[in-house]
Parts: sequence; C-alpha cells; structure tokens
Amino acid sequence: MNSNKTKEVKTLSKSNITIFFILIYLVLFEFAWVNQSSIPKPSMLLETFASLITEYNLLNGLFETTAILFPAIFLAILIIEFFIRIFLNIILNFNGIINISSPFKYFSFFFFALLFNVIFPNSLLAEFVFITFLVLGNLITTLSDASNSISKEYIESAESLVLSNGKILSKVFWKSIKPNYYGKLVKIHTNAWLAVIVYEFIGAVNGVGAIYKLAFDYNDLFAIISLGIFIAILILAVNSILDFVISKLVFWE
Repeated sequence: MNSNKTKEVKTLSKSNITIFFILIYLVLFEFAWVNQSSIPKPSMLLETFASLITEYNLLNGLFETTAILFPAIFLAILIIEFFIRIFLNIILNFNGIINISSPFKYFSFFFFALLFNVIFPNSLLAEFVFITFLVLGNLITTLSDASNSISKEYIESAESLVLSNGKILSKVFWKSIKPNYYGKLVKIHTNAWLAVIVYEFIGAVNGVGAIYKLAFDYNDLFAIISLGIFIAILILAVNSILDFVISKLVFWE
C-alpha cells in the first residue's frame, strides 16, 4: 500500500514539473520575450500543428503507427503470459542463458532497423514483426532481471508446499515477480515509441516517422518541434494510463 502511494506521489511530481515548464514556456515566449525569433511562440506551434493535420496527414500517420505499436506490445505481453512457465523454467534452470544475445548488443538498434528496411522495403508486416520482437526481447530481459530478485529461500519454501513445478512457477513465483515485471512496462512502452519512429523514419513511407522525415526534408523546424511535443504528450498520457491499469490489476492482484 505504501509503495503504491509513493508511486502516485512520484507520478504527480513528474506531472507538476511538466506543467511548470509548459507554463514557463507559454509566459516567456508568448507574452514576455516577444522579440526573439529562434524559438517558436506557442501560438505559432498551434498553427503548425493544424498544418500537420491538413498538410502532413498526421491523423493517418498516427493511425498507422499506433496500429503497429500497440498490437505489437499487446502480442508480446500475451506471448509472455501464455508461455510464462516455459520462460521461467528456462531462465531458472539455465543460468545466464539471457547472455546468448550479448553479441547482438554490440550492434546498434539503428543497424537492425536499417537492415529490416532494406530486406523488407515498404512492409508493414516486417515493421510489426520487428517491433514485436524488440518488445518481446525487452520483456524477456525484464523477466530475467525480476527473477534474479527472488531469493533461493523463497523458492525452497514454495517447493516445500508439495506443489508441482509448473504450479510453483505460475502460482507462486510468477505472482511474486509480477509487480516488478509489469512495473517496467511503462519504460518499455516509451522505448517502443522511439523504435517505431526510427524504423518509420528510415523507411519514410508510413507512420509518424515518415512525417518526421518529410518535415526534415522540407527543413520545417516548427513542424518537427510541434510534432515532437504532441508525441511526447501522447506518450505521457498513455504511460499514465498504463500506470493506473497496472496499479489496479497487478499490484492489487
């Protein structure tokens, strides 16, 4: 209960800081510092945002991005949930197996996104598969880290209950690490947005990333800033929803 209260305070604090900086920006650049020209005024960004909808087809691009991003995250979560016994069994019985992916860590994310775009050009399915595997990899890593936080004494006490190995993993072990595991989902969601935008920016065909690429080609600074603020607010809003849902469904389970 106390941990939930602490989490709510932290979330509120971040929101207050965000609102505070927005107010500073509004007052400073819209009303006070009117003669400067390097940083766009809020009113100009609003006008630019309107052009994003009418000229850059923002709504269509946003639909294309979210139609890939959210189902990919949902599918990755379902895979973990359905095969949790298998994943936990492998992680617990084969220590260090997660390190099998270590060689790939020396390649940047940009490399794999570029590779997929070259091999599967203009493919929404390839983008969906790419993001799904990326999120799934992050979830498995998070699952491994959460599993390492459980002491051996806890496992031994669970085994003393004369339960099958499968029930110990799914009923005892999994439920004990669920809060820690799902607590990282907000960060994974944020990183997934970055991944999908970079992927679409490289392909320059669909989604929000393609809008960024188009604005970049036009050297449209205001459009880039306006779009960046909009996406940041959208991510913050979805993260708040995730925090709320996780606190209700996981921490109180």
